[in-house]
Amino acid sequence: MVARYIEIKNSIKDDILQKRYQVGEKIPSERELALIYGVTRVTLQKSMHLLEQEGFIERIHGKGMFVARVIDDDVYMLNNGAGDSVLGFSREFHHQAKISSQLITHQMLCATPEIAQQLEAQPGQVLHYIRRVRLIDNTPVLIEDSWINAAVIADIPNTVLDGGSLYEYIETYTGKKIKFYNSVIEGDLFTKEMADMLGIAPGVPMLKVSGVTKLEDGTAFNYSLSYNRADKFKIKNNWVGK
Repeated sequence: MVARYIEIKNSIKDDILQKRYQVGEKIPSERELALIYGVTRVTLQKSMHLLEQEGFIERIHGKGMFVARVIDDDVYMLNNGAGDSVLGFSREFHHQAKISSQLITHQMLCATPEIAQQLEAQPGQVLHYIRRVRLIDNTPVLIEDSWINAAVIADIPNTVLDGGSLYEYIETYTGKKIKFYNSVIEGDLFTKEMADMLGIAPGVPMLKVSGVTKLEDGTAFNYSLSYNRADKFKIKNNWVGK
């Protein structure tokens, strides 16, 4: 059964895609929409938060919510941010589409000096090395390499990597929220090896994202590299000046 706030989000999203609300148009307030849909403001706020994350609306302080310039419906926003926990790929996009993974490899390795520096660990520290292909609605969209400190997360079942949310598992395993993620995004092109894994042509543009993820106590546990299809992902950054 689909949650009510998802139904409302999809209804408003459809209104935007069908141009019942035009780009730049102010939409009704949360209070008004809550009355229209017969729900509490808390429920309505969850719907609007998802629409904001997906890039369909933007809030202007003191003025209200406005329809943003909508990109193609099968393109997804990186760096949506905002929340009390770093979501990870599965939790970030599961409201928008079917998310799945194909585990390529999971092995234990010793940290090189470069990886150890990223994880604030010692060279030779035992790490999980994980490579997965991530899929949206059964379409391969990115390759993700992760180096996870085994001193922090000793056991990672392959069933989690194949079918579950790794970050949700880690929060349960450690009893701590995942709170910090610093990343660098670069442009690059897919090599033949990676292109074959995604079923695309070599030389297709990619967004290469490298980053370190930390628990709420500041412990660095994951250094990752993701190779994202540039035709499936766009970058969204919000900046508010004074």
